[in-house]
Amino acid sequence: MRLISLLPLVSFLALADAGAPKVNEAKRQLDDLEPEAALKTLDAAEKLEGNSRETLLELHLLRGIAFGTLGKDAKTRDSFRKLLMLDPSVKLPADLPPRVQTPFFEAREWAERNGPLTAVPSAVVGSGEVELLSVTVRKDVLRLVKSARFHVGSETVEVPVSANVAQVPARGATVTWSVELLGDRKAVLLVLGPRTEGATTPPTADVTPVAAMATPAEPGGAWRRPVGGVLLGAGAAAAGIGVVFGALATGSRSRVTGAARDEQGRVVSLTQREAAALAAGAQTQATVANVLFVTGGVLAATGVVFLIIGPDQAPVAKLSPAAGGLMLSGNF
Repeated sequence: MRLISLLPLVSFLALADAGAPKVNEAKRQLDDLEPEAALKTLDAAEKLEGNSRETLLELHLLRGIAFGTLGKDAKTRDSFRKLLMLDPSVKLPADLPPRVQTPFFEAREWAERNGPLTAVPSAVVGSGEVELLSVTVRKDVLRLVKSARFHVGSETVEVPVSANVAQVPARGATVTWSVELLGDRKAVLLVLGPRTEGATTPPTADVTPVAAMATPAEPGGAWRRPVGGVLLGAGAAAAGIGVVFGALATGSRSRVTGAARDEQGRVVSLTQREAAALAAGAQTQATVANVLFVTGGVLAATGVVFLIIGPDQAPVAKLSPAAGGLMLSGNF
C-alpha cells in the first residue's frame, strides 16, 4: 500500500475541527436555556466531516446536558456513555440538576465496566528495517472506531479498521509515526504517538490518552495476617465470655448445694421450684460456657495458623482434637 501526501496545512486544519464553531454556538444556546435549539446545532456539527477529538468530546457532553435538561434519560445516558468511553476523566459542572447528573453517574458506572476505549500501537521489524505498522483497538463496545489515519514522517494514509486492527506497510531503518483513530465522518476519537520504531532503537512507550496504569497486584495471601489477628482476638473474646458463663454456672450450683438445711437435712432457704430453676440455669450456663470455650479455641488456633503462614506462603497446617483441647500441627 502506497502512502499518500498530506493535504495542504490550511485545508487540513479546516477539516480537523469543522464542527467547533457550531459546538460553541450550541454552548451559548444552552446558557440561554434553549436545549432544543442546542440539540439541532449539535446534530449539524456532528454531520460535518473532520471534527477534532476536543470538539467531539464537548459535543457529546453538551448533547447529554441538553437531553438531560429535557428529561430524556435514555438519550442522556447514551450521550454520556460515548463521552466517557472516550475520556473517563470528564466531570460535570457542579450546578447541573439531578435529571442530568443521575444519568451521567449511571453512564460512568457502565463505562467503568465496559471501557474505556483504548488502542495499542506496534511495529514489525525485520531484516534491519521496519516492515509494518499497526494499531489494535480494545474495548470498542459501542463500535465507534471506523478507520485509522497513520502519519509516517511527512506522509499520511487512512485505512479501515477490520477485526479491531489497522495496518500499513513501512520501509526504513527508523520510522517516526503516529496514528489517529477515526469515527463516523472522520471525527478523531483517539490520538497515539508520535513514537519511533527501528531495528537499533529501543521501543518507545505507548501513548494512549485514555489508558490507565494498572495497579500492581498485592502479594498473594496478604490478607492472612490481618484476618489472623482478628480471629485470634475473636477467640480470646469468646473464651473470656465462656469464663463468665462458667462462673455463673458454678455460682448457681453453689446456691443449691450450699443452701441452708434444718436438723433433719431438709433445705429450708430454697423452695423446690427455686432449686430446680437454679439447677436448670446452671446446666444451660455450663453448656454455653463449653460451646464458647471450644469456639474460642478454634478461632484462636485458626488465627495463629494465619499469622504463622503470612503472605505468599504455601504451608500445610492441620487443626485436630486432642486430649484436653486442640492440637495444631503441620509444615510451616
